[in-house]
Amino acid sequence: MAVALLAVMVLVVTGLEWTIKSRADSGILSRSVQAIVTDDPNLNTPTAVPTAPGSFTPENILLLGSDTRAGAANAAAGGTDASTSDGVANSDTLMIAHISSDRHVTVLSIPRDTMIDAPTCKIWDGATGELSDTTQPVSRGEKWHINSAYSVGGPQCTVRAVQDLTGLKMDRVIGIDFAGFQNMVDALGGITVNVCRPVVDGELGTVIPNGGVQTIQGDTALNLVRARKVEGDTDSDLARIRRQQIVLSAILQQVTSAGTLLNPGKLDGFLQAFVQNTFTANVTIDDLVALAQSMGNLDPSKVTFYTLPTVPSEYNPEALDPEQPAADEVFNALLNDQPLPGEGGGTAAATTPALPSPSGDAGAAAGGLATGTTVDPASIKLTVINVTGRSGVAGQAMDDLNAVGFDISDSDLQARPDEVQPDVTIEYDPTNLNAALTVAAAVPGATVVPVDGLGTSVRLLLGENYEGSVDAVSAGAKATATMGTATAPASSSAGSSDGSGGSGGTAATTALTSINAGEALCA
Repeated sequence: MAVALLAVMVLVVTGLEWTIKSRADSGILSRSVQAIVTDDPNLNTPTAVPTAPGSFTPENILLLGSDTRAGAANAAAGGTDASTSDGVANSDTLMIAHISSDRHVTVLSIPRDTMIDAPTCKIWDGATGELSDTTQPVSRGEKWHINSAYSVGGPQCTVRAVQDLTGLKMDRVIGIDFAGFQNMVDALGGITVNVCRPVVDGELGTVIPNGGVQTIQGDTALNLVRARKVEGDTDSDLARIRRQQIVLSAILQQVTSAGTLLNPGKLDGFLQAFVQNTFTANVTIDDLVALAQSMGNLDPSKVTFYTLPTVPSEYNPEALDPEQPAADEVFNALLNDQPLPGEGGGTAAATTPALPSPSGDAGAAAGGLATGTTVDPASIKLTVINVTGRSGVAGQAMDDLNAVGFDISDSDLQARPDEVQPDVTIEYDPTNLNAALTVAAAVPGATVVPVDGLGTSVRLLLGENYEGSVDAVSAGAKATATMGTATAPASSSAGSSDGSGGSGGTAATTALTSINAGEALCA
């Protein structure tokens, strides 16, 4: 995971390289797998000007978390679900770590339920890690969940699936299983996290009984990042990804704390837990040392997490499709080594980024991106307007939004049964951008539309495509959304009590939210 690079950075700057290098070399090599695919016709070519002389070469590392329960340690860590006890696993967690030429790290999480075109892969033996000469039969137009690629063809098939989806070449692969993650947290003596509310999962039971700042051990941390059926979550996979990103941030902060850096026993235990519980492709300890040295320092704020923009799948009602054009804009930005919105620092590539330039200007042109900081959801004067053509939608949205911190009452709901629009739009006064971005971060698929004259009010118009998904949002996070253009002037037509309404707006992409590893956010 992202902690893999940090583990070796710690190794370098603390002078402990010589004490573990021989063990690390043998451990990494003994767990090496066949995964890198360099002759993939799906790879795209960067269009940006080559990086400036003296800068580092950007690279992409595919980070995999396997849900295998093969072996006693993984079976114990994995809990009661024995679906993968035969050693055939899915990639439970899938992230791309893009290390830029100026050595910032962008980590893009890809939801495990994302639907993809089935790749052509050799079948692998999960028990031995060996690829066979037999190709998995694939029908024309066949679709898979992206995490299924691992169960069919292991890490190499996952690389093919990710490269096919993104057009990005994966330079290295690092993977870890249940037991490895748990052991790394335990080696640190636990990690300190801020939990937004009690975490009660339909399968795992009570993971964390009380909210607030607390220290958790490896078994609890593992369940926190695994939980997919948490009470109060409206989108299980995306909510889980957010918890994973915050837990990884907590690990990064813990590793770089004085309590770890000045404790050789704890530090060596963490590094050995990493080495002994990972599988890799195109990775040696020397590669990681060189990469770590190029990073310069251990500041967790150099790492920023994002989640691939998605929408409900047209192929599977319980799955997701990449949202376009937002997903391709993200892939193109990484391809051309450009920072994503909300990311500190710039890269050396000198052409116009594929993503429109981020701007804090609330009056940015339609199609451009506006970037700001989320505010306390309870402080937003939000009207929910139902323009889906279905009854009761706004009332349910009110309940869902209030559950994640908004403060909406029945008087804030409108229904406009004679006005139907396809998309979800958020109307706001140009002076109130951060409030609109907060709503956009909570409602996946929403378009933000500046409308003069709304003052401190924000209007959420729920169109036909609204599926009821609501995400938790906390104040102080960076958020970005694409600007749209209103097709009707601001008005305060009341409509009937339910929650519907809308001025039309141009289609736009989902707000692209980020979590910086140096921030203190709740999971």
